[in-house]
Amino acid sequence: MVAVLLVLALSPQDDVGKLLVELRKANPATRVSIEIRLGNAAEDRHIPVFLRELARGPGDIRISFVRVLRTHGTKKSLAALRSLQSLHHWAFRGEVSYARKILGDLEGMDYLVTNFASPRLKLKDRLAIVHYLSASYCGKSGKAAKSLCIVLGSDKDTDLRKRILTALVTHKDPDSLSVIRAIMEDPADAVRFEAMAAMISTGDQSAMEAALALIEEGSVPVQACFALFQAIQKRGSKSILPRLRSALEKSGDLNLRMRIIETLSKMGDRKALKIFQELAGSENAALARAALDGILALAGRSNVPGLVKLLGNKDAQTRIRVAKALLALDDISGLPVLRGELSSDNATIRREAVMALGTCRRGEVVDLLLIAMEDPDASIRTTAASSFRATLEALHPYRRFNLGRMGYRAASPDEDSRKAALEKIRAWWRENRSK
Repeated sequence: MVAVLLVLALSPQDDVGKLLVELRKANPATRVSIEIRLGNAAEDRHIPVFLRELARGPGDIRISFVRVLRTHGTKKSLAALRSLQSLHHWAFRGEVSYARKILGDLEGMDYLVTNFASPRLKLKDRLAIVHYLSASYCGKSGKAAKSLCIVLGSDKDTDLRKRILTALVTHKDPDSLSVIRAIMEDPADAVRFEAMAAMISTGDQSAMEAALALIEEGSVPVQACFALFQAIQKRGSKSILPRLRSALEKSGDLNLRMRIIETLSKMGDRKALKIFQELAGSENAALARAALDGILALAGRSNVPGLVKLLGNKDAQTRIRVAKALLALDDISGLPVLRGELSSDNATIRREAVMALGTCRRGEVVDLLLIAMEDPDASIRTTAASSFRATLEALHPYRRFNLGRMGYRAASPDEDSRKAALEKIRAWWRENRSK
C-alpha cells in the first residue's frame, strides 16, 4: 500500500517512483544499477522521500538510499548525508562517511577515524568500519593510518588485526610499514604471516625472502597459507620459481604442496609440468587433483602425451576431466574413457561424462551422445539431447534440427517411444555422418 501511495505521490509517469518500487523489491546483489539509475533520475524535491524511505527501511535498504544520495550528488544531497552521520549502525555510518568524501566533504571520514581508535567503540563496530579507513575509501591519510596503528597495537582480536593490516598497508607511509614490519618479524605475533603478506604486496623483497625461507622449511601454518601465497602470486618474479619447485618436491605437508602447485600454475611455470605429472599419479586423491588442476592450467598441444597417460587414473572424475581437457586440445584420445563412464552406476559420473562430450563439436562424439540419450535419468537425457542438437548444427551449419519432430522427447517417461525415435535418428546419422 505504501509503495502504491508513493508512486501516486510522485505521479504515474515519474521514473523515480517506478525505480523506488524496483529498489525495494530487488535482491541486495542486484540493487547497484537501480541505485545509480535512481540517483541520476532524482531531483532535489525527491530527497525528503528518500529520507522517509531510509528511516523506515531495514539496514540494507538504508545503505542503498545513502548510495542514491551519493549518486544524486547535489548540495542538498550532501546536507541530507550530513544529517544522517550519527544515525543507525556503524556500517551505515561508514557508508555515509564515504558518500560525503566522494562529494568533497572529508569531515565524515574524520568522524570514522576518531571513533575507530576510541576505547568505547565495540569490536563488532570496528569490524564494520575498518575497511573504510583504507586508502581505497578515505584516500591516503596520515590520520587514518595512525588510528589503524593504535588499534593494531592495542586490540587482541586476530580477525580485526588481520583486517587492519589489509587497510593499513594501502596507505604505504613509512611509519605504517615500520609497524607492519615489526609484526612480521615477531615470531610470537598471531598475525605475523598476514603482516608478511602485506609487506610482500608492497614489493618488499626482504619479506618475499622471509616467506620463501619459511616455505622451504615447511613452517607455514595452514591458516596463513592463503594470504601468503596470494601475495606471492601477485608480486613474485620468475626468479622464485625454481625455489618453489624444489619446495614442492621436498615438502611432506599436503596443504603446503597444494598451495605451491596453485602458485606455480598461476605464475605460468611450465617447467613444473613434469613434477605435476608425477604427482597426478599420487595415491592421495587431493594432491592428485591439485596436480591435475596444475596440468590443465598449463597444458598445451605439447602436453597431450602426458595427459593421455592420465586417462588411466583410478578416479573416474579425474579421467573425465582429463578427457575433457584433451577434447579442448582437439584430441579425441579420451572418448573411449567417456564411453565407459556412460555406463557407470553413478548418475553424477554419467552426467559429468555427458557434459564433457558436450564441449566437443566433432562427429566422433555423436554416437556417444546418442547412447546418453537413452540414459534412465531424464536430466542426463536432456543434457545429452541438447549437446547432440548443438553438435549436429555445428557439423551442418545450414540446417536446424528438431528432435521432437522425430518423436524424441528427453523428458518423456515413455521409454518405447524414445527408443523408436532414437532408431530413426541413428538411421539418419548413418546416412549423413560423412556429408
